[in-house]
Formats: sequence, C-alpha cells, structure tokens
Amino acid sequence: MKSAVDGILAQGENSAVEFNSAQVRPDGLAREMIAFANTFGGVILIGVEDNGQVSGVGPGKNWDEWVANVARNNIVPPINPEIRLVSFERRRICMVTVTKGPDKPYQALDGKFWVRVGSTVRQATKEELSRLFQAAGLVHFDISPVVGTVFRDLDEDHLERYFSNCYQLTFSAQRKAEKERLLLNSDFLARLEGKVVCTVGGLLLFGRLPQRRLPHSSIVFAAIRGREITDQVLDKKEVTGPVPDLIEKTQGLISLFLPAPVRVKGSRREETRPIPALVLREALVNAVAHRDYSISSRKISVTVFSDRVEIVSPGRLPNTVTLEKIKTGNSAPRNLLLVKVLDNLRYIDGLGRGIPLIIRAMGKAAVWAEEGELLRLTLFLG
Repeated sequence: MKSAVDGILAQGENSAVEFNSAQVRPDGLAREMIAFANTFGGVILIGVEDNGQVSGVGPGKNWDEWVANVARNNIVPPINPEIRLVSFERRRICMVTVTKGPDKPYQALDGKFWVRVGSTVRQATKEELSRLFQAAGLVHFDISPVVGTVFRDLDEDHLERYFSNCYQLTFSAQRKAEKERLLLNSDFLARLEGKVVCTVGGLLLFGRLPQRRLPHSSIVFAAIRGREITDQVLDKKEVTGPVPDLIEKTQGLISLFLPAPVRVKGSRREETRPIPALVLREALVNAVAHRDYSISSRKISVTVFSDRVEIVSPGRLPNTVTLEKIKTGNSAPRNLLLVKVLDNLRYIDGLGRGIPLIIRAMGKAAVWAEEGELLRLTLFLG
C-alpha cells in the first residue's frame, strides 16, 4: 500500500487528490466529498498537510466510523465512500475514496452545492448546477423558455409537416388560438412572465433559424488531409438550421469527404464506404439529441481525418449511465422533448438500439470516451 500512497503524494493536490490534516472539521470534509461526488470522484488523504507533509492521524479516534458518519449525516443524499487506514513512514493516513456519484447533485446541510475545479473546491455556478440537475433527470433544459422569442420564430411549414405526418392533423387549418394551445401542450411554446415564448426544444426542432437565439446549437464540421488536427484543412463549415437539417447536412458532408478505399474484384473496380451510412446517421442523431444544450460555450464538432471520424458532443453522460452501459442500449435521455420528436420523425426508434447498432457494424473501430464535459465518439476507418 505504501507505493500507492507514495504515488498519490507525489502528484500533490489536483483535480482528483485532496490533502486534509487530522484537524479537518466535519463540514470541511463533507464539502470535499460533495465536490468529488458532484464531479469525477477522487481521493482524500486525511493526515497529510497542504504542502504534502505526512502528519498522520492520531490513535484516539475511530476514523473509519467518523468519516462514515460524516458521509451519511452531513451530505444530502448520503454517500458511501471507501475508507481505509494505511501506514506510511510509521504514521497512519486515512484514505477516503469518493466515486463519481450516481445520485447527483449532492449538497451540504446548509443547502450549498460544491464542485471540484482543479485542486480547489467552490460553489457550483448557475450553469454547473443546471447541468447537475439535468444529469439527475430532475429538470430538462430542452423545455426551458427562451427569453425574447415569439411564436413567429417557429417555421409553420416545418410544423405543418410534423403534425400532418405524425398526428394526421392539418396545422395550418387551425385558428391562431388553437395553434398556440397545441404548441403549448407540445412544449414547443411556454409561458414566461405572462408572455408566450418558444422553448429551447421548439426552436431547435422547428425554428426558422435556431442559431440566431441559440448560437451554440450549430455543428462545426472540418475535413483534414491527415491524422492530426494541425494537418491541412480541406474544408471547414458551420452547419446551421433546425435539428433535422443538422443531421442531414452533416451526414452529407461526412460522406463527401470520407475516403473510399478501392477494392479490385476480378476485372471490376469496386468502391466501398469504410463507415456505413447507418452508423453515421445514428452517431449524429445521438450527438444532437443527447448533447447538453445548457453548455453555451461549446458546439458539436465533427472532424473527418484520413483515418477516422470524430464526433465531439458537449455534456458528459447522465448520472446513472456509464460508457459500458450505453453499449448495451442503456440510456437516460437528458432532452426528453428532442428524443420524443425525433422518435416521431423516425430518426430514433425508441428502443435504445442506436449504439448497439454502431457497435455491431463497427466493432472495436467505434470508441467512446468522456473528456471532462465532452463525450467523444471516434469511428476508425477500415
């Protein structure tokens, strides 16, 4: 165990390591555990000073029980960290391992929510708190009202096709009050301070130009001649429009720039696509349907390299979902309105088969990775 502690001490305090002296108070320890549980987890070493000096914990306290009581009584909802007493250079250290919490958001008894940023702990910002609640499935950002929008920001031609195809309803034949009622009940509109405004989902799905109000909802596309982002750029575009257009346009761009390896069969020359069209469609649908639209500083990026396609979507996986679970079709949609409408439009089949289909078609050539607040899918070319 000495080598493990030695390695942690050598790192110093960082985003996954915190040092506390034996004098740490219950509220201080709770704050550290909350921050780790609300982000990516980490290790707390009690009996180590801020400068990394090992001072140890005294024998007069049952540290296992004390830490467990703090985790159970000073954190809402309670957590269950791994607690171990280890020896290091003739001193005892209490090692507390906190995993990424499955029941975020966690808060202290005073109602404050804490997050880990680098080697520091601070209160969650409004945006961070919104993402924590979304991850828990407690709020859905896609039905949030968009300030300053009006009914006319929605494209009635798009709405006409949607209601006609999915509900056999002629939207254009309805009176204005009935149209408004229908869109309010569908969560495409919402009431805000006595006014009727568009929702995030309404704009994303049926907006005349959603990016006018939601500029981060576009997709940044790039084609690179090579394997590194610093290699020659063949083309770069910002894809705009409502969600269905984003899917169709971006799939077309990827197909345009995908290298088509040549295979000779007898005297005939055949060209094959290394990534099936179905895979590209599923990957793009997942990106636009499940990204975190509360992260206004990032856009979905799609990059075609000579050896792979990378699709990077803002927003890590929700609370109960892991990289392993998504491979079996397990999901917890953060944008229920988007998923429902895309299901109605037959972009999604509602059975959770998207990622399993990608895996069946691509095998180990499809790789998912969480990178901070981003989810990256890499599709390697055959």
